[in-house]
Amino acid sequence: MAAEADTVADDTLNGRYYAASSATTSAVAVGASLPPRSHTQTARRPVQAPSPLPATPPLITNMPSAVTCTFVGEGSANVVFSVLLANDVDDDSNGAQDGDSQAVKAVGAVKDANPKKADAGAGPLSTHLLRIPKAGPGVSPTTCLEHQAYYSSVLRPLLGADCLVGQHLIQGVVSTGVHAVLNGLLNDLDHSRRRRRDWVGTGVAANVDVALLVEDMTSACKRASSPSTTTTIQCKPKWLVQSPSAPAEARRCRTCALSAASAAPSCSSESSTTANGATNGHAGRVKSAKVHKIKPCPMVLVADPPTTPQEEAELEAALWDYICKNLGSAMSCSTSSPTPAPINASSPPVALLKARPTIIRWMRTTDLFHRMAAIQAEFDPHGALSVEVEADDGVVPSTTQATSVALDRLQTAMTLRDCTCFLRVTTGESSAATAAPVSVSAKLGDLDRKDGRRKLVRWQAQERTLLEGGYYLGTEEPRQQTHCWLERQRD
Repeated sequence: MAAEADTVADDTLNGRYYAASSATTSAVAVGASLPPRSHTQTARRPVQAPSPLPATPPLITNMPSAVTCTFVGEGSANVVFSVLLANDVDDDSNGAQDGDSQAVKAVGAVKDANPKKADAGAGPLSTHLLRIPKAGPGVSPTTCLEHQAYYSSVLRPLLGADCLVGQHLIQGVVSTGVHAVLNGLLNDLDHSRRRRRDWVGTGVAANVDVALLVEDMTSACKRASSPSTTTTIQCKPKWLVQSPSAPAEARRCRTCALSAASAAPSCSSESSTTANGATNGHAGRVKSAKVHKIKPCPMVLVADPPTTPQEEAELEAALWDYICKNLGSAMSCSTSSPTPAPINASSPPVALLKARPTIIRWMRTTDLFHRMAAIQAEFDPHGALSVEVEADDGVVPSTTQATSVALDRLQTAMTLRDCTCFLRVTTGESSAATAAPVSVSAKLGDLDRKDGRRKLVRWQAQERTLLEGGYYLGTEEPRQQTHCWLERQRD
């Protein structure tokens, strides 16, 4: 794919990669063996135990000398942009499109012995997006190198490359002047009040010259050989096994318990803490009442096989409900209109509705979610509360080797509990004789390693809140409504 067009960076960058990767292999090198698969998983491909892999030099793309940048989206810790070549861009041209796009020429030449080689890595830009950290605690010039090392040395052996959104490194964000343009785009969004309130004023880290290029999961139809439409649905599988800290008689899974707690007027929610560890609130602070949006329960993704026609119908309805509740972020594109556009979640495209049986069949037969569940269970068998350390200002200091290994494994489990699943549904054109062909696939993204030393105190506080508030048992006052699959099975 884009790999053939990539250029490998100099030895200095590779040296920094090797240094970063040495810190990520500990979670793999402990020789984890995943538990035996239950009766619900016997027909699926067995999960391979992770094995330590030698670090390999990352593929590096150099930022071209002239590009057009467009804001795509953001989270608490990262911002995503489309970056495309801007041939013959005038220095005083801004190429703005509705205030979200600017063109930029490099303020200085890309540092490379061969100037033409610097632009040779521009090929992946048409199929990838720029993902760069926001300024915040713990963000350093090597942040993306560390993320890539973790991706290569830990996640790829655990899950397999075919399950992961492709990514590699790009350098020159600061040295080419692109960094200033990206922050200019964010400032424009601030002034037009089009950013989430708690993200206003945040910007791209000024010290990150090496960022990530991640596969654009909405661009499948751009490469289609026949007329088709691709809809990309984003969802967060979250906790696919119950929290080890939950009581045995729990009526809610961890995800639904937290959802109930977030709606309670006297409890903090998971969203009150940003992904980079900076808090917008504190556990236990009183919040104003708000309308509770019931979230889909992820446990339906790993449900036991039904044994009766009624159970069959209930499971299929629950799986389709899970899809429908995640259509708010869905994007669609076609070979005739390759620019991704949001779909109307309240009135999904007819082609998507017709693909319902194929989508449900894929969700019931894929082993992706069962693999994730097995890894979560193996890497976090005792829960965050079992990791006993003294924290200084919310940051866990250096610990014993045993505690360090437990924390490394916990943060891998937590990484898989906060990743994004990109579900792609591609439908072809139907004819008088045949129905439209449908294909379904999925990949996992947003897999930055969770920093357990910065987040452990928060993870433990959340567990205590759920336990003490009765959110696992459903005994909180006032009772919050959830549609937990676990609770439905117990009724």
